[in-house]
Amino acid sequence: MPIVTLRDGPNAPVGNGYCDSCHQPKDNLSREPPELFVITVEELENAVKMGCQTCCFRYRAISTFYTSPDTQVEFSQLRYFTFDNSNYYEIFKVPGEGAVEFSMIPERNVLPGSTCSEQTFWSIETWIQDCLSGHERCPAPFQSSYCPKRVLDVRNGKLVLREELDENRYACLSHCWGPSQSPIKTLTSTIDDFKRNIPWSSLSKTFQDAVDICRRLGIDYIWIDSICIIQDSDEDWRIESMKMADIYENAYLTIAATKSTDGTGGCYSSADPETVSCRPIVENLVYCRKKPPEFNQFYRRMNWPLLSRAWVYQEMRLSPRVLHFGSEEVIWQCRTCRRSESRSNDSDAPTTLTYNDRYVAKSDLLGWYNTVYEYSHLALTFEKDRFAALAAVAQREASSRSPNDAFLLGLWKKTLLRDLLWQVVPHQKLQRRSDLKAPTWTWASIMSRVTWPELGKSTNLNLLDCTKLEYVDVQYTGSSYLGRYERGALRICAPLIATTLTKIGHDGIRGLSDGHYDLRLGDLRFLPIHQVDYDLNTNSCPGVDPEREAYFLPIAIQTGITFNVLGLALIRIGPESGLDHEYERIGMMSIQGIEDSSSIPPRPIPASGFEIMSTRLVSYLSSCLAVHVKLV
Repeated sequence: MPIVTLRDGPNAPVGNGYCDSCHQPKDNLSREPPELFVITVEELENAVKMGCQTCCFRYRAISTFYTSPDTQVEFSQLRYFTFDNSNYYEIFKVPGEGAVEFSMIPERNVLPGSTCSEQTFWSIETWIQDCLSGHERCPAPFQSSYCPKRVLDVRNGKLVLREELDENRYACLSHCWGPSQSPIKTLTSTIDDFKRNIPWSSLSKTFQDAVDICRRLGIDYIWIDSICIIQDSDEDWRIESMKMADIYENAYLTIAATKSTDGTGGCYSSADPETVSCRPIVENLVYCRKKPPEFNQFYRRMNWPLLSRAWVYQEMRLSPRVLHFGSEEVIWQCRTCRRSESRSNDSDAPTTLTYNDRYVAKSDLLGWYNTVYEYSHLALTFEKDRFAALAAVAQREASSRSPNDAFLLGLWKKTLLRDLLWQVVPHQKLQRRSDLKAPTWTWASIMSRVTWPELGKSTNLNLLDCTKLEYVDVQYTGSSYLGRYERGALRICAPLIATTLTKIGHDGIRGLSDGHYDLRLGDLRFLPIHQVDYDLNTNSCPGVDPEREAYFLPIAIQTGITFNVLGLALIRIGPESGLDHEYERIGMMSIQGIEDSSSIPPRPIPASGFEIMSTRLVSYLSSCLAVHVKLV
């Protein structure tokens, strides 16, 4: 495929100023084209012949690849393109070499090809110095004299486990243990030997690389969980696991083996030659290459497997500075910015989510709700660790709340009624946790990502006066943050509205389009919209009867675009007699106010009717007999 001269496309027509293909001015490359543009190679060639400079530029970008005329290319502005929606290529200029006419082209660095290179460590040291000297949002190291109980001493070419040091400059390692777990662990039988010497050959590739990184950066000590916590001592694990917040918050930096699924993967890697190689588009000015994997620690984890692990969440959340060792490059993340070797993953705001951000608890609930949203679906080897892996973040949350508040298996006592309104994010596999003993009222009882109605919406939510929390009966064995308990029940006094699983939708979301079922509360008409917590035809309710009696426990009124009453969908378990019937949660329910008419689909109550609807509803619920519900 020949490369066409950028300025002088053949047969350029006179008088027609815009390209028929890309709709950009033919003779002006400085205007930013649309976000998405799809075209075949043949169509692009024809546009070049008609004199379009934007299409000519794009044609030069793909001309170094072997393509047939019917090959379809998708462009994102003048920055990225792909032939298959799998491999993406980026267009860039090298810093200091761009011309004025290419001002819309971003600057990028050429990658060195290996993350253990001298160029990589020059970048790392630059990032560290920039952070220590110029980042007001980032805590300065050594402000605290804190040091973990044990650290690994990497000085003098030896590896020795030290205890009770006064040294406060240490690194942490964040890594995946993997299915086979760690190849080296400190045990009660090995700790004395480790205090004398740890053989280099006994370390995994990840541990060896982490030690090498420390030595090259002049860091004498590193904290590694499997070596610095006695793994066969429940007492030591319980004590040290409660110090995670202090350990990571006070670290000089955290080394993250983000590309590796276990200890054999190491920290270092060699980059894909297509990512390193720069194909010229405009000689000595503009180039293209395979785009390095996008770093997004919340949505795209295929290239960053460490970030899918639940234990790692609090490590990333609390560490002031993190070095992510990826498959193609190293990425720096602190509380001010994110920097990457390629500059393709740079950001002056590290993330819009709470990862690696200074922990500032808010007077509202959204901070904790965001935390659970980010954390709830992350993977654990042992589900019994679901609360322990979040304990450090929960401790920091508690420090910002009222002194008489309490952590209740993932929820909080002072905001418990609101907290109970968690719901499963749609379009996931619905399953209860089988390896974690947890009451049905906590989000930790299911294996799905959860959210709250108050997240991401412009809504107003008010608790109903007729629903009251009477007492909490949660008895722990050990720290509440570790989530090990003997009893976990709530007693709520509220009106309880009887219905059936068929009417509320027992196998997923029911909404307006499903419309012939409705609920009536007095003379008010509602459409039930039910999000189940798990598939009732499996787990604890095999072959469930769709006509089984279910109950709606109203908790709050939510107004926004529509008028909704939010509450819990319950089924009764245990004996039929006694003051307290026991109930299990099976989902979150929103009943939407609809007009009392025969229209199909039913029409929602307009905003002008919200106030009247609310008054009538509160009056009706207050007249209902309150029931004592024991939620387990």
